[in-house]
Amino acid sequence: MKWTAVRDIFERIAQWSDKHSPQTLFARALLIIVVPMLLLQALSAWWFYSQRGDNVTNRLAILLVRDLRLLISLRSDFPDDEHRQWILRRSAQDLLLFVSFRKGIVRPFKEPEYFDIVAREVQGALNADLKRPFFLDNNIGGGQLLIEIQLPDGDVMDVLVPHVRLTFGSSFAYVLAQLGLALVLFGLAIWFMRRELVPIEHLGVAADALGKGRDVPDFAFSGGTREVRNAATAFHTMRIRLRRSIQQRTEMLAGVSHDLRTPLTRMKLSLALLPDSPETRELAGDVDDMQRMIEGYLAFARGEGDEDPVMSDLSEILEDVAAGARHGSATLEVAWKGDMNVELRPIAIKRCVTNIVSNAQRYASEIRIEAVRGRTAVEITVDDNGPGIPPENYEDVFRPFFRLDQSRNAETGGVGLGLSIARDVARSHGGEVTLAPSPLGGLRVTVRIPL
Repeated sequence: MKWTAVRDIFERIAQWSDKHSPQTLFARALLIIVVPMLLLQALSAWWFYSQRGDNVTNRLAILLVRDLRLLISLRSDFPDDEHRQWILRRSAQDLLLFVSFRKGIVRPFKEPEYFDIVAREVQGALNADLKRPFFLDNNIGGGQLLIEIQLPDGDVMDVLVPHVRLTFGSSFAYVLAQLGLALVLFGLAIWFMRRELVPIEHLGVAADALGKGRDVPDFAFSGGTREVRNAATAFHTMRIRLRRSIQQRTEMLAGVSHDLRTPLTRMKLSLALLPDSPETRELAGDVDDMQRMIEGYLAFARGEGDEDPVMSDLSEILEDVAAGARHGSATLEVAWKGDMNVELRPIAIKRCVTNIVSNAQRYASEIRIEAVRGRTAVEITVDDNGPGIPPENYEDVFRPFFRLDQSRNAETGGVGLGLSIARDVARSHGGEVTLAPSPLGGLRVTVRIPL
């Protein structure tokens, strides 16, 4: 149970990170590289300032207190005015300490107004080594620190200490070096990741084109990792096998078509030579049904696989379909929105829409065809006012040779391949055919063709 709870926690963390992480492989890989690099930079900067910075400042503070003790000793040993001026002059020139003496008492001690490393280290050094009343002010501005020290003779020594005496001057250079190094490493990481991911992007484009039924030229990756090259080789082999399989299927179906049509032709010729009678008419009807079923099956199995995609005007295809369907009794409207120039197989798409419209003509008196171009796909909708199809049979009607009883039976319909062929054509373009209730009261068939 304990390990199960731990695993559940890690699973939740993984789900949260997947939800909030970038969605591209390039961004995620870059994040994997950049985050540890930034953490390393932050840790090194923290170590630099907390260890080296504190140590250097502490030693400089101790040296400052020793210089202050020296000045106090000199002031005590040479109290006359001439030596006092000499002490003030030499402390400013040689020790970088600006000293003045005055009568009075040191202000009561209090903590510095705000925390900083310099004030903390100076305060610690004064407490440890000076052993005299003092006051520390780190809020006077000008990059200086004010120290007031009570002298043995009752005077007060005021010392202005520039911060340069208590800090090391390489901090700014170190920060610049860290930033420069981070930018260089970041640029190299971007360059390497882009170089490694370009073959993957090309492979994705090729796979997308293959899924949409478009021709994919031969390609090879000279660079990239071994795994990417292996994936490209496997994809290339798969494409060759698919092309070979389609070619073999087409050749086989051509032979089957010839073998089946020949005896049917002989049967039709023999029936034509027989005297006209109810029996011969019934046999001729059976032969026509057989020929129609064979043609439908061959059309479904062939699937227009030998047609190459070309840039076509979809609006012209829809107008051609509508012109052929207006000979029936149903009224038909055609409309479209957006640019209808799409790369597709025009004969196959025309056949797909024709099957859908023909199916609607059998049961409806009003048909509406509309095409809309979106950002990623073109959707063709065919609405009718017929009896429709129960929602539980939406997927069944796409099965080959499936026919609904009652309204959509064999006497009013074909052999049950119209929608199967339509979906096969759409999927060969990387799209789909779906069914839904129509605003006209019948069935809505939507054909989605990706761009």
